[in-house]
Amino acid sequence: MGLKNLQKYTFFGQRKKGAAILKTETKKHTFRHNMPKFLIKIIKWLESIDPSTQETDAGGGRNVTFYLLSPQKGVYIEVDDRIAGALDIPRNHVYKMDIYGQNEDSIRQIVKMVNDQWKEGILAHLDLKKIEKKFKISSEEVISSWNQFLIT
Repeated sequence: MGLKNLQKYTFFGQRKKGAAILKTETKKHTFRHNMPKFLIKIIKWLESIDPSTQETDAGGGRNVTFYLLSPQKGVYIEVDDRIAGALDIPRNHVYKMDIYGQNEDSIRQIVKMVNDQWKEGILAHLDLKKIEKKFKISSEEVISSWNQFLIT
């Protein structure tokens, strides 16, 4: 597929309250870990375009990484999901999502799916302090990465 030739885009976010699925069953795999619902939506979209889409997860405890690969669409996604609080509850999960893609239209569609979880959009619901602490990134960088694809 030429992953080295794909452009990388990074986004940081936080799960929606109540938006995790344990042992999620998709068409091809059963994930062992809690998965954000937005990933299910992305998987279904990619599979509708590219039946060869593959997904898996790795890790455990307080950190899990989800991997999605759509060779025909030219998209590879890694979601590094971490618990940033004492309890394993959705609002304490923060993530770094790296999307590698051949064109910005695919990236824009994925970003829109994540943003559309909330009526007011994702930026209104981020606990930037948790994201900053867990990933050592500034809130300005977090907001800028989303706005690059949300503002048209």
